[in-house]
Amino acid sequence: MKKILAGLRTVVLIEERVRRLDSTVGDLRRETTRALADHERRLTRLETIVEIARPHGATLRISRQPEGDNGPGGG
Repeated sequence: MKKILAGLRTVVLIEERVRRLDSTVGDLRRETTRALADHERRLTRLETIVEIARPHGATLRISRQPEGDNGPGGG
């Protein structure tokens, strides 16, 4: 009988720890999601600043330059 009670106490303690961990992980997830959204907004602002600062206010196109453009990263 003592072993059964000890086992039940252990299960209750483990369950309590799991609940606390679940709560902590949920808090971390919310905090990480907010931080990621904040970084995304900042990145968008930086991209906008770079686009505005480029000659002629052109859209930043890193992956492909227009035909005949022999500039940096040119096509």
